Formats: sequence, structure tokens, C-alpha cells
Amino acid sequence: MKKAKELLHLPVICIANGKQLGIIKDLLINPDESSVNYLIIGQDDWQVQFKALSYDEITGVGEFAVMVENQASILGLDDIPYLNKMVSLIGSQVITTGGEHSGTISDYFFNLEDGKLESLLIQSANNKLLLPIENVLFLGKERVITNNSLAQMETELEAEEQVEEITGNKNPKKEALKNLLNDLIQNELPKLGRVNNDTEQTSTNESED
Repeated sequence: MKKAKELLHLPVICIANGKQLGIIKDLLINPDESSVNYLIIGQDDWQVQFKALSYDEITGVGEFAVMVENQASILGLDDIPYLNKMVSLIGSQVITTGGEHSGTISDYFFNLEDGKLESLLIQSANNKLLLPIENVLFLGKERVITNNSLAQMETELEAEEQVEEITGNKNPKKEALKNLLNDLIQNELPKLGRVNNDTEQTSTNESED
């Protein structure tokens, strides 16, 4: 799985000639299929017209770049079928069937192989929550409708831990912090306890004298 924002600003590189074809500016979702169908490609020069890349044309997505076979993969925006139906999702309001406002979509997870949405990350008043895509009833440009209440949604931290278990991709910084804390608990805290005991024993002996 991949977060949508992890693709933003990545260069699109052509395998055939090694050229950079543009930079990813946005992802377009087909709400009927609940999947990423196109990437919007731009240039550093704001005057250059935006282009599009069908997700089916992508051969690889890494931390450094998105790869395509050849330059012909790049389309004009007018070449996207049903462009007016496509949605960006990030920033959309999330409303429950009970009329509760859950927050706004700050990001989402999708499957790298086929572009299918997995879950939405929602920024609520006090937390970031995870909404599984199977609990989404409607995806729109302005709002998303869900049958889940806030109380039924997991926090982002719980979601990330589940994703790590499924994919086996551990966060290096988080793992390093966990290892440091475990080391402190196993090695340093017992030493501190022994120092405190020795101090108490010394104080007791001095009192007896």
C-alpha cells in the first residue's frame, strides 16, 4: 500500500530515453471504481499546461520516481474520459449517514498494483482517523458519505501499525525509538533501581550510627 501524498512532487521518468516528463501534482480517483485512474503531471514552469498519465501505464513506483515505458504514455487532460466525474478526494468533507461531520480527508492509502483505494485518512478535530474504503457509500469532489461513526474509526497510529504488520514495512525511525526505549527499560532502569537501593541503605546505616 502507498499513501497518495507520497507520490506528490515525484518526477515521472521515461525508461526509453531517461528523460523527466514532469512532476506529479495530483491523483485523480474514479469514484465508480474507487481507484486511482490518472496522475496529473506538471512542470516547474507554471505556464506549462498540465498533462495526465493513466495509472495503467505506470511500470514502477518508488521513493525517488514514477517510471513509464515511453513518452507516448503522457496524455492531454482533454483525452481523459469522463474527466468531470474524477475526484481528487484530499480536502473532501466526510459525513456519516447519521448526519455527523467526521472531518476532512487528509490522505488515503491505495494498492500500488491496481490503484484500488484501501482506506481514507480523516483529520478530525482531535485526531487522524482511518476509514476503510468498504465503509464508504459515496465518493465526491466536495464530500464523502460513510456508514461509520467517529467512534468506529481507528486512529492513524493504530492503522499504521496494522499496515506494518500486513506489509512487513517497518518505519525505521519508529523502530529505532522502540529499540532505544526497550534498551532503557532492560538495562538502565535496573541500574537506577540499584543506585536508589544503595542510597537508601547508606542513609539507613548513617542513621543507625
